[in-house]
Amino acid sequence: MPFHPGDIVSFDFPMPSTGRYLTHSAVVLSCTEVHQHDNIYVCAMMSSNNSNDRFTFKLDDSMLQNVNSKGCSQVRCHLITYVDAVHVRPANGSPYNRLTKQALKMLFTHINTTVFDWQVH
Repeated sequence: MPFHPGDIVSFDFPMPSTGRYLTHSAVVLSCTEVHQHDNIYVCAMMSSNNSNDRFTFKLDDSMLQNVNSKGCSQVRCHLITYVDAVHVRPANGSPYNRLTKQALKMLFTHINTTVFDWQVH
């Protein structure tokens, strides 16, 4: 079963500052057709640190389908990558959690304005 936009999964994410791979949660951004076409997902990395900069999209429990188990979570909007579906966890195809539709729309808007400097007029 493929994951869908807004699903929260995890995988070994390439860290730009060190070149190492660390397991991180991530939000699936891509539509199911991307998975069907190339067996990949486009994802934005999540973090539980407390940084607050231009690329921070803070999540609260109202933005999630289930209560957040980490307390503080955010999406790092500039850390977007694709990952082969075989490396996405959990392998059973059920996400750990899911963003609400409204939160997913807000996330896309935040990514577009901060990462791509694109404004809707």
